[in-house]
This record gives sequence, C-alpha cells and structure tokens, in this order.
Amino acid sequence: MKKIQKKWLSNIILGYLLLNPIFDVLTSFSIHFLSKSMPVVLIIKVLFILFLLFLNWQQKEKKSFYYSIGLFFYFLCFFFLIYQKHGISSFFLEAQSLFRTFYFPCIFLFLYPLQKKGILEIKISNLCYILFFYLFFLVVPEFFHLGFSSYTEGKIGGLGWYYSTNEISGILAILGPFLVPYLKNKNYFLKILFIVFYMSGIFIIGTKVPILAFMITIFFFFVSFLWELWKKKAWKKLLLSISSSMIAFGCFIVILLSSSFYQNIKIHLEFLQIHQVSDLMTFHNIDHFVFSERLSFFQNTLTLYKNSSTCEKILGMGNVEYGKTNPRKMIEMDYFDLFFSYGIIGTILFFAPFFLISIKRKFLLEEKISIFLIVLLAFFSGHILIAPSVSILVALIFLPKKEMI
Repeated sequence: MKKIQKKWLSNIILGYLLLNPIFDVLTSFSIHFLSKSMPVVLIIKVLFILFLLFLNWQQKEKKSFYYSIGLFFYFLCFFFLIYQKHGISSFFLEAQSLFRTFYFPCIFLFLYPLQKKGILEIKISNLCYILFFYLFFLVVPEFFHLGFSSYTEGKIGGLGWYYSTNEISGILAILGPFLVPYLKNKNYFLKILFIVFYMSGIFIIGTKVPILAFMITIFFFFVSFLWELWKKKAWKKLLLSISSSMIAFGCFIVILLSSSFYQNIKIHLEFLQIHQVSDLMTFHNIDHFVFSERLSFFQNTLTLYKNSSTCEKILGMGNVEYGKTNPRKMIEMDYFDLFFSYGIIGTILFFAPFFLISIKRKFLLEEKISIFLIVLLAFFSGHILIAPSVSILVALIFLPKKEMI
C-alpha cells in the first residue's frame, strides 16, 4: 500500500512539473490576448505549494514546519508595514509578488524531504523532458510563423508561445548542461532531435543569455573531457578532439554571424553610436549594452533604500512599482531586487533553506555548470531566483538526485 501511495504521489508531483511549460503558454496567451495573467494558473501554483506543505506535515518534517511559521510571521509584519505606507489598495499586487519571490525556497524545502524519503525521484531525464516541452512550444510556433516577437521594435527575435524573453532564456540556459549526460547513450535520432531543437531555440530568441550559456557549458564539458584524456595519456584522441573542436567552433561562429543574435548586437551598437571598443568604456554605454540600464535602476533604488525607514530596511520596501508615490523600477538583478524589496529578514529567510541543505552535498559536473549559470544569470539578467517558472527548475537542480541520496 505504501509503495502504491508513493508512486501515486510521485506521479502527481512529476506531472505538475512537466505541466509547467503548458502553464507558461496559457499565461502568455492570457497576457497577449486579454492583457492580464491567468488567475487559474496562479491558484494551481498556490494549491501545489499547500499540497507539498500538507505532505511535509504528514511526514512530520519539523524544518518545513518551523520555516513555514517563520515565513508566516514575516509576511504578517511585511503586510502591516505595506498597509501603513500604501494602504489596502496594494495588498493583492504585493501578495502576488511575495508569492512569486518566495516560491523558490518553499518549493525547494518542501520537495527535499519527499526526495530524500523516496516519495519523489528527480532524475536528469525529468529535467530534459521539461526542457524539450519548453523547446517544442518555442521552436514549432516559430517554424510556422505563429509565435510572438521577443522585441516590440527594432531588434529581431521570436518567443514561440511564451511571454517573457528573460524567463525562457534563463530556462534554456540552466537546463542546457543536463542535455550532455542525458544524450550520451541515446540513439542518433534522439540526439539529433534534441540538438536541432536546442540549437534552434537558443538562436530563435535573439538574446545573448542562452547563447553565452551554451558556450560556457560546452567549454566546461570540453575542458573536463580533455582533462580525462590527459590523465589517461591518450595523446592521439586528445589532438583529434582539439582539432575537431576547432572546426566545430569555426562552424558555430559562421552560424552566429548570420543569426538574429548578431544582428541585434549590431543594432544595439549602432543605437549607442559605438564604433570601436574604446567607445564602450563609459558608464552609460556599459549600463545600456551589458546591463540593459540595470545599473541606473540600481542607483535609483539604492537612493530610495537609504532614505527609507528602519522598518523598511529590515522588512523591505515592497515589490510593486508605485509610480509617482514611489518612482522605483525593478532592477532585474535578483539579489538586489530581493534585498531592497524584502529587506534583511526577507533575504535571510529566502536563502536559509539553501544554506541549511545544499551547502554540504556533492554535485555532479552538469549540476555544477548549471549552478554556476544560475548564480551568474541571477546577477546579470535576473528572472532566475524570483520568477516561479524558472525558480522551480532551480529548486530541482539543487535537489540531490536519486543516485546521490
């Protein structure tokens, strides 16, 4: 009976995880055609969190219980502060933002004991299936010219049936490293299918994140492979691998120069009137070209934070852009958005599950590469740790896999 119950629960959780690309497509359609997000999807995500919390309570997981109590009291204090400053009108928007932000630590902490006790089994193949579904709804609509544009004007790129360029770019970036070990022993048809879909996906979007992440991923795997050949003193294979990689890299550069990514780089440089490297070396140009004005948003928010009250520094200034009463735009650099929005206590609560659980475990090479990309992208492009569509995948990546428990 226990085995049947475990299998049933595992199927529900895995089914929910595999349905996330569908949820994102539905949300995208709702925003594009109805100009608002779909509340049903938000309700499903809330119910899933409550379902996991119930399972943890059933399994008598004290860490999850104490963490939930701590979050509850923090939320009460936070909403009291927001009520005093902005009144009741902002409650719903702040509640949405709060849920989106703390989705990652809750999912991670609630899934961990279920994984450890064998109720849930997260495998590399699960991550690759999720990646394939995301690629399917990105590449196929673009192939039939039915997708949405990545940009409203000027630049070139497609999003398939998704809405957020940053989020889909982040998903392709952090799940990419798991393709290498997954495809290693698969048949040629599956290898070609995945490779064509993945390469098409990272070039279709037209942004730098998935392409740079792909290059970083290949570099780390290639260096690891060469190191193994060096240790085995397989000199012929080593030279052949280096020669083959140089040819492959040359082909990649040719494709890159004809891609929408390269065209967008040229458009951006022309817009900023950058004609040589020295022209780039100004705060304004670096801010616009590398950080998409995030440094300017950071300066503005830092000034507001310095002038905020002690309670706001401790509990946070909130995550909603209040227009004239609070002319603050989100920085889109996760660490800073988290700290300024939810203060010292909120930041500690956000990262507590990670430091309590993950800091001691060993990681596979593909996990290390993915985590490196997560840390990097959370700083440079955002929408990694505090966007539920991406952060749930971050939680799965940090979870110990079946063979490591």
